Amino acid sequence: MQEDYFEQVRRVAAWSMAKMATVAPDNTLTPLKQMCLKATSKYMAVLDTKCHDLPISLLKDLLPYLNIVDLDRVQPALNLKGISTYSAWVGIYRDMMGPREVIDLRTEEDSKLKVMHTLFQFMFYGYRFRGDIKYISNINFNALLLMMAKYIVQLRLLPSSYIRSYTTELRPVLSVLEASVRCVEIRNPMEVSRKNPNFLYVLHRILDHGRARDVFIRDPDPISLAWILCGRGSQCSHHRCPTTLGHGEQVKCVSNHVTATAEDEPGTHNLLERQETSEGEQVPGIPCKRPRLSLPPEEKDIGLPKSTCKCLDPDRLCQRFTANAGLKKEACPRGQIHCLQIWNCYDNIVPVLTSFLPTWLCLRSLTLESTDIFMVVNVLSLARSLKQLSENSSSSLVDLSVAVLPNPSLMQTLLDACPLIRSFSVEIFPNSEEGRSCAGESPPSTCTDVPLEKLSIKAPLLVTMWEYHLSVLKHSPNLKTLHIAGIRLTNSKLLTTLMESNRCLKNLHFEDMNLADCHSEIFTLLANCKLESLTLKSCRLLEKCNNKEDFLQQLVDSLRRVQSLQSLNLSQNRLAKNVTTLGGLFTGPSPSTIKELDISANFIQSAELLQLGRLLVAHQPPQRLNLNLRQNPLDRDQEECDNALSMLFRVCEPLTDKWNSRDTMADHISNM
Repeated sequence: MQEDYFEQVRRVAAWSMAKMATVAPDNTLTPLKQMCLKATSKYMAVLDTKCHDLPISLLKDLLPYLNIVDLDRVQPALNLKGISTYSAWVGIYRDMMGPREVIDLRTEEDSKLKVMHTLFQFMFYGYRFRGDIKYISNINFNALLLMMAKYIVQLRLLPSSYIRSYTTELRPVLSVLEASVRCVEIRNPMEVSRKNPNFLYVLHRILDHGRARDVFIRDPDPISLAWILCGRGSQCSHHRCPTTLGHGEQVKCVSNHVTATAEDEPGTHNLLERQETSEGEQVPGIPCKRPRLSLPPEEKDIGLPKSTCKCLDPDRLCQRFTANAGLKKEACPRGQIHCLQIWNCYDNIVPVLTSFLPTWLCLRSLTLESTDIFMVVNVLSLARSLKQLSENSSSSLVDLSVAVLPNPSLMQTLLDACPLIRSFSVEIFPNSEEGRSCAGESPPSTCTDVPLEKLSIKAPLLVTMWEYHLSVLKHSPNLKTLHIAGIRLTNSKLLTTLMESNRCLKNLHFEDMNLADCHSEIFTLLANCKLESLTLKSCRLLEKCNNKEDFLQQLVDSLRRVQSLQSLNLSQNRLAKNVTTLGGLFTGPSPSTIKELDISANFIQSAELLQLGRLLVAHQPPQRLNLNLRQNPLDRDQEECDNALSMLFRVCEPLTDKWNSRDTMADHISNM
């Protein structure tokens, strides 16, 4: 399959060269230096060992002409001579993604890994992309894949016929991926597994023979989820293939706390039966039998040994796809899933997951996200399973994220079920019958301290019942990171609670909140906390200010006194012409230590940016500043914008985009 893709790219390259040959020749002469550099770049395999003998200026000039394999090979030698390949990697990424792509790559290693990951995914699935002729047509395809595979940490598996190649001629690439991949992202697993057993084999090799411990699943179905989870964490004594199931038959899923049937929930299938021990006893609540993933008729004859059960068990997959397709005496190893993220986790998935949780001792992080609001009964079922897991002293769970809950009281329920977790993220949308039915409940009056270090709460449109959040904050003395979005405050109790109960706070992020009446509390909080990161995004800071510049000056003075502060985000606050006040952050005997400043989407025009640039040049930050300027109407005066950016480049790393401000004229007028 990859040969067809590669051949297509080569044909397009040949067609492009032939077309250029028919065009009238350009009378412009190519500089001799450029011709020499282009010719020299073709022999980097020879020059690799002689890089230390070449002048630094010549090596820098060579960088844009190197292909990806050569650039990767000579990078260590170039680094020893003090030459960074950052610009070359960023140039390749820009060629692939186009000039409008916002590039936020700050180190040589980050830019290199980004190029490797992006290009590998394109080639892995045979996608054409910008610059493919330049970077693929003049190099050995298999060598390029092998080189990039060792840098792939996160692998995305999608429905594609190209997967088949990695079980045959590109098997060496799969072997490299087994050693490099740490995270697998799976999309539409049922669609893939039913049509493509090659997909299941690749997944088995990555998870069980490789080193991947993190699994991200999008749009799972109950059967495929059970197949992925079975034997990869939950305590099973052995793994057996289930009996063959006919179309539409129900598979039982038994847990010691939840038993759902197809009659209870339409479209929900209970997938796992109780496991029988060698003595014939049943172990309740432990999923053991791997559900059958049926093959389409054209794939049934896959060379498996004769058996009464023809399900796609991992051991049998290995027998099918390995070179010696005979029976193995020992079973394939089973990997462990330490981190599980499920996107679009619907209610029919919860019974399957809860059957695994009580004995999933190696699970460290669990994320469940759904576009629908979870049913209360499923959240309570999840809480019971998590409680059983947490009662085991060997439990490893420290990170839990759930979205979307129907009411805030369930947040406390989940926390009570997992009293030892250190990171908790929740999204609440009380716009349902179940949410409104709990509206009259009062928050818990007593609560023991919890070891939470990171807490994220997103609650759009939530005005009442935020006392639950205050209760959690009051009993989280070790909290270091707090992210709150969408809550509509009616007073300043939240900020007061942070000052009194969360003295260890390092990272504070407020988003989409109205803090127009909380100015004095913000100043007091800054004076009493040693923050390292502060985000006040879309917090309407200037909405009720009679003198906006005066407030911003007080804010700047308070921020300057927080010497631990490294990052500041004031995006979407309509700073506009008042942004120049931020230039005072680095004035005085004790300038701010901020390294990252985000003032994106603030209706800043070129004239204000130029004035801010002059202030920053006059009072330079102690360290080079990363300045986010995206989504500002800088295109109104391009010449002045270029002058401002040129000035900022002396002391900053400005991050801009090709944002068209004329698409948002109404928003801009509302700020005038």
